[in-house]
Amino acid sequence: MMKADHKFYKAHGAYDFPQKQKMRILQMQLVGALLAVPAVQKQAKGKMTEAIVAPYRKVVEAAKGKENQT
Repeated sequence: MMKADHKFYKAHGAYDFPQKQKMRILQMQLVGALLAVPAVQKQAKGKMTEAIVAPYRKVVEAAKGKENQT
């Protein structure tokens, strides 16, 4: 998915696990190919940030709720 990261990790032997799941490999190659299209990149850019932040947003909101209770 992140081509530059993959290239760096592979060149420096930074992968610490074998990836044997063929379907997962195909999925990641498909996502990588889609993200190579500029129109898809532009559309996905904002959504990726939200997807990455979403799990942490719940934790932050819960912490704010506790802070307001004290």
